Amino acid sequence: MNDGIRITMSHDPEGTVITVAGELDMDTCPSLHQATTAAAANGAPLHLDLIRVPFMDVIALHLLLGLQRDFQRRQPPLTISGFQRQPARLLTLTSNDHLLRSTPPRDVIFPPVFSESGPGPIRACCTGSLM
Repeated sequence: MNDGIRITMSHDPEGTVITVAGELDMDTCPSLHQATTAAAANGAPLHLDLIRVPFMDVIALHLLLGLQRDFQRRQPPLTISGFQRQPARLLTLTSNDHLLRSTPPRDVIFPPVFSESGPGPIRACCTGSLM
């Protein structure tokens, strides 16, 4: 993994949890992409815990939106929690705050929501303030 980021993966009966610590940017996103690809391959629900990510750039935003797109078309479900102030603000400024709308507890993984157009958006949690 990249020196600028620490990614840990844990497995339990409810799925896989990927915890990220450090800044998500052009240099560190490939490591997170690699980890999420590996975790998704086992078919278990996936949860991204971003509580230790103080900064996220537009490359990271594109990565999260790509994960959202991928997980809309298939199972296992994906949840994201722990958006800190700057990442949450980036989502709001780019009109991607739909990633912040739901606030499930960290240990609850929701199934995807299906509609005529396919699974619904990923469920995300914001633990920080936007201001």
